[in-house]
Amino acid sequence: MTTATLTPRVISLKELYEQHLTIPDYQRPYKWTEKHVRTLFDDLDYFVAGITAKNRDDDRYKYRLGTIVLHKGSIEAKSDIVDGQQRTLTFYLIWHALKAKKAQLNKLALPEFSLGIPACRISQENLRRNYEVVEKLIDKPRSKPLEEYIDILLSKCEFVIVELSKLSEAFQFFDSQNSRGLDLHPHDLLKAYHLREFDPSESELKTKAVKQWEQRDEQEVDRIFSHLLYPIRQWTKGEKAFTFGKEQVEGFKGLSLHQEDQFPLSQSYRILHSMVDEYNNDRFRKVDNIHLAYPFQITQTMINGRRFFEWFSHYESKALALLNSRDYDDWVEPLLTTAMSKKIWTVINGTNPKDYEYTGKNRTGDGYVRKVLNAFLLAYYDRFGEAEFSNALEIGFIWAYSLRLKQSSIYESSIENHVIGQNLFRRLDQSLRPKDFFNFSLDIYIKASLTSKAKGVEKLFKEMKYMAEQE
Repeated sequence: MTTATLTPRVISLKELYEQHLTIPDYQRPYKWTEKHVRTLFDDLDYFVAGITAKNRDDDRYKYRLGTIVLHKGSIEAKSDIVDGQQRTLTFYLIWHALKAKKAQLNKLALPEFSLGIPACRISQENLRRNYEVVEKLIDKPRSKPLEEYIDILLSKCEFVIVELSKLSEAFQFFDSQNSRGLDLHPHDLLKAYHLREFDPSESELKTKAVKQWEQRDEQEVDRIFSHLLYPIRQWTKGEKAFTFGKEQVEGFKGLSLHQEDQFPLSQSYRILHSMVDEYNNDRFRKVDNIHLAYPFQITQTMINGRRFFEWFSHYESKALALLNSRDYDDWVEPLLTTAMSKKIWTVINGTNPKDYEYTGKNRTGDGYVRKVLNAFLLAYYDRFGEAEFSNALEIGFIWAYSLRLKQSSIYESSIENHVIGQNLFRRLDQSLRPKDFFNFSLDIYIKASLTSKAKGVEKLFKEMKYMAEQE
């Protein structure tokens, strides 16, 4: 397939409703659920809320809804939908619900949308169920009148249309986009979302963010999110954290400060965001060469767009060093000031002192335990920096590795129960200074180890008086 056969074009939602389309019989049934529909409306509502009198006519404020791949069907006036039918059918339901409200939308001209739908029982049942959801969502109260809301959707929401002349080419294009086995990672979705949420005035910074992101190793990005950033945010809230997939990306979406209304919630973030930029852009920075870093926290409310990419970059190097200290500079060891903390670090990293053998450190369960300790160390450093970091490592080690000695087998559920049962992440989040955090006693004492491949860990527990000496 040559690029000459592609005819991509961008159309508005209003223009989509002017199309004559069909869904061919070979398409799979309509499978969207109520959750999909509500998520779509949440996104639409969020976008419309950011449209004001100042940016209403600004073409930079658009919402791209995805790509629809078409093939010119046997009927001259109609085109078959090869890809994009789930979303198209949902907007067909929205169109029907709006047509039913014609009396309320008398000033709004709604085109006649022609969409041929196969007589599929599964599709018909899901369409009926979702239509009831759409009706309720259209009727829910909003800050803008319904007619203004719909007018913004019709003019500001867009689709990319790719129409191909041969069916084989249409399927080839569809396969190239969806069937390579390279399914989108959660971080790919976050990248796309936050690029869309950039302030339109920051086009150069947006280009820079894209270039920097594309240079990263995808597996490393995935591990940073799934092993550290996501668990820290979840465990701090007392929630499970082992599964990080597409359904979990919502936790990394927050406020778009250039769009948000002046709610009290967003004011402090807007002030901090603006003040940091004002300071760094001041003409005196050319004299003193001082750069003020934005004061990020892992558990903070996310600032969409540029700040998300900066937030990730802020934690990237320290996260990578925790995940793979052999390939990245170890930032933990230089912060360790006590003999015990230094010994712990060598034992769990496999650079064992004599008589502190830890042959099982690469087992799956031991990896889970190390994941907890790594997340705790990054969370502690993020909150209190170098202050009493050695004590934090010692406490974190006893807390995390006690599970290794108490259980012969460790599963994801074991880790979740252990962390939430005595949650040091939550305690850390509730402490204003290191002494507040350390003002407690670990209720841990191991009578006998249930594993034979962590002798070095056992010895450390005995030396720190958290395990009984053998008689």
